[in-house]
Amino acid sequence: MSAASCLLSEDQFLCSICLEVFTDPVSTPCGHNFCKNCITQHWNSSPLCQCPVCKRKYYTRPELHVNTFISEMAAQFKLSSLERRICSKHDKPLEMFCKTDQMCVCVVCSVSDHKCHDVVPLKEEYKVKKAGLVKKQAELQGMILKRLEKIQEVKRSVQLSKEEADRELEGGVQFFVDLMESIERGLNELTEAVKEKQRTAEKQAADVIKELEQEIFELTKRSSEMDLQSFLLNLYYESCYLRLILCLPVSLDKCAV
Repeated sequence: MSAASCLLSEDQFLCSICLEVFTDPVSTPCGHNFCKNCITQHWNSSPLCQCPVCKRKYYTRPELHVNTFISEMAAQFKLSSLERRICSKHDKPLEMFCKTDQMCVCVVCSVSDHKCHDVVPLKEEYKVKKAGLVKKQAELQGMILKRLEKIQEVKRSVQLSKEEADRELEGGVQFFVDLMESIERGLNELTEAVKEKQRTAEKQAADVIKELEQEIFELTKRSSEMDLQSFLLNLYYESCYLRLILCLPVSLDKCAV
């Protein structure tokens, strides 16, 4: 039996946290299975309550459901795995691991069929592989944390950008409000200045017209007085001429005849 096939069959019953066959398996709401103690300790030691497999986040710790089927299958697997770990050729426990052929072997196989191969105790290889898996999982967790930190950093950047945009928008709106108020004040001042100028011009024109009308009145009055004087003067001269005619001798009249 190859190590690959052993690992493949074990994968169906291994807790992704402790990498051991399930003990008291429970299921999360997202459908993944863990040892009850493993998932409980994992959530107790983590500020973020999420599934270690799919990374689904839970804002409140979810209720764990006992998976009876997985529990029974894990128990059967433990029994069957003991049978599979007996060498069919030498009837010895498969306590060694041949790295060259990547398979479990017994002690007799290690000194016979695999004599020149790189053979190590199975427990040692298990520890190495488990350490590698733990290291890989730690690396993945580190990558996840970095990405979570990056997400928070991006969110903070977006929030800062939004706050800056809000301040810029508020400042721009205030600028244009002040500008519009200034334009309105300037327009009002210009309108009032033009109206005042027009009122002044109209008053000055009215004063000039009034003065001219007064002068016309005075001149008309003087003209009327002069007309009267001319009339009286003409009347005087006509009366004088009439008296002169009346005073002439009659002889002059006869001579004329």
